[in-house]
Amino acid sequence: MQVLRLRYLDGERAMLERGTFVEHVGRHLFDFDTSSGSMWAHLISRRVRFATASHVIDAVAADPVDALHLGVTAGAPLLRQQRTARDPDGEVLEYHDDRYLPAVVSFTLENTFDARCALVRKAAATPTR
Repeated sequence: MQVLRLRYLDGERAMLERGTFVEHVGRHLFDFDTSSGSMWAHLISRRVRFATASHVIDAVAADPVDALHLGVTAGAPLLRQQRTARDPDGEVLEYHDDRYLPAVVSFTLENTFDARCALVRKAAATPTR
């Protein structure tokens, strides 16, 4: 099941959310009002058990779908967050590819010595010809 949802902050376009859910999770979204708030909160209320999520944050150029919904030109720079969420058994429950307007949203990561997050630095993919 897939979701495409435009999100706002203070009445301004902020992000385009692209979510893909496995069937037994996504079916709970058919009775969800997407303008009412958090899909995760709704899914948790339906006893979906999220355990871990991995995130990749990078910059991408707006594609035609991003441009249409976010009101930018194709090729404009966007912040992207890719998230893969799993249940306690490691099954992937959802994958998100969310695009944010960089003038509206920024990301802050905070680490402590007591609870370090696994931070991995990877080289950008090299386009093939």
